[in-house]
Amino acid sequence: MNNHIGPAWILNGIMNTPGALALVDGRLSFTGDEGVVFDEPVDAVSGVTFPWYYFSGGFKATVGGTRYRISLTRPNGAPASLSRSVAELVGPELISAAGSIGDVTSGRREGKIWKSLLLDGAGASHRS
Repeated sequence: MNNHIGPAWILNGIMNTPGALALVDGRLSFTGDEGVVFDEPVDAVSGVTFPWYYFSGGFKATVGGTRYRISLTRPNGAPASLSRSVAELVGPELISAAGSIGDVTSGRREGKIWKSLLLDGAGASHRS
């Protein structure tokens, strides 16, 4: 199984949560400024979809029984930067790529990676 970590935002209407989305050792996790939002085995991830209207820059998934909308491109009005602890998880090269509003290119690139990991890779059997 491949491991990957990158910046992401959980979409919650007008309150979007910035953080680090990670797939490490068969576990999918999201860590934000307030701490760990979820940390579940890939077996607990279902309903992964990459809607066309996210332009490959985000996806929807049910993780541990909760449905999430995840953006890989910083949404308009979302916090511009991640906390220091989350930034350390993601790394400086990804922070700069995620730093500007509408950086669709890096978001789409990340989307292709996540789609490969969650649908084509180890998570493929967990689609629904």
